[in-house]
Amino acid sequence: MKIMKKLFIIICLLANIVVLGACGDVEGAGESQPRVPRVEVESENYYVQIVQENINGVAFVYRWLDMETASKYVITLAWEKDAETTKTLDIEDKSILTYNGVRELLFTNRQIMEYMRTFGLDEKEAQLSITLEAFQADGTPITSEAAKASKTSEIDIILGPGVELNPDLE
Repeated sequence: MKIMKKLFIIICLLANIVVLGACGDVEGAGESQPRVPRVEVESENYYVQIVQENINGVAFVYRWLDMETASKYVITLAWEKDAETTKTLDIEDKSILTYNGVRELLFTNRQIMEYMRTFGLDEKEAQLSITLEAFQADGTPITSEAAKASKTSEIDIILGPGVELNPDLE
């Protein structure tokens, strides 16, 4: 009986050694691939509904992956009336670098309303686009064959009942 118990323990130890040896560290296997420099934003669409209850709140947080080679980001809002008429507005980059290399720029409902006023919009619904571009220190856009140097997202805006863009004009 003692021999069987010792034999069982030895077989279990050998089995564990074989299993641990087979499950070696594979992180070092293969060559690491360099990260392709490209502009990556969190979302292609943002939906903003502004009502009296949230007029002083956050509209959305614009997030993108920070690029080590980028020394400057340019953020542009645009409103397209028709195929020939497009108005643009450059937004100051006040983004902050958060965890895991993610940059964040906060947009408030009041800011969105101010941008709508700047574009001369007075409707209850509007669609703007936001474009992020990354530039190197020498001013050239960061691009590669695999990706564009910029990324554009759409912002759909709806003003709720009682929310006026130009309350001072009444």
